[in-house]
Amino acid sequence: MALEISRDGQFALTIDSSSLSRGLRPSKRLPRNNQFLTENIGLVGRDGVLQALDEITRIATATITDLFPFPQIFVFINVIIVCSQNVIYEWVAGSLVPKTIYEWVAGVLVPISLTRGSTWSAIDFYDYILLTNGRVGVYRDSNSKLYILGSNYSSSVCNFNGQVFIGAPNVDAPGIDLSVLADPGIANAVAYGELV
Repeated sequence: MALEISRDGQFALTIDSSSLSRGLRPSKRLPRNNQFLTENIGLVGRDGVLQALDEITRIATATITDLFPFPQIFVFINVIIVCSQNVIYEWVAGSLVPKTIYEWVAGVLVPISLTRGSTWSAIDFYDYILLTNGRVGVYRDSNSKLYILGSNYSSSVCNFNGQVFIGAPNVDAPGIDLSVLADPGIANAVAYGELV
């Protein structure tokens, strides 16, 4: 490692790859000057080098007026999806674009409105995306990029190393119904459930 300090007080520390390859020290009890790094703040390993984290910009979601826990934001590989209770948006060029949901009826795609359910759960496989809210299942077709109502739904979905796990498939689980009374400042939460 070489530390260079200029006359104005700025400095640059060059850490060679052999020192970085050792990584962080495995224990705090390790003695000093053993060529392990002691702390890493704000850097991630990417493409074999340490890089600063990308700046996170705030997404303007003021158009979604649903109560907590909405909007839900899913940052996927090829698209950012923002969900309200019954509208799915895509974040495109700095703005929210509401997506039309279609259903196959007699071989023809017909636009529909979504059924409100619980919180959204979603997984992505690049351009193919599966979303479910305990009442409906919606998938984003990888070729047409259209959002189509599926025949199945679940309470949750999870992608674990390419294996899709589905929680409570085709079990009507509306979860929490958040509704606004006459005064927009008052919220009423009602929990639905079933004893088994």
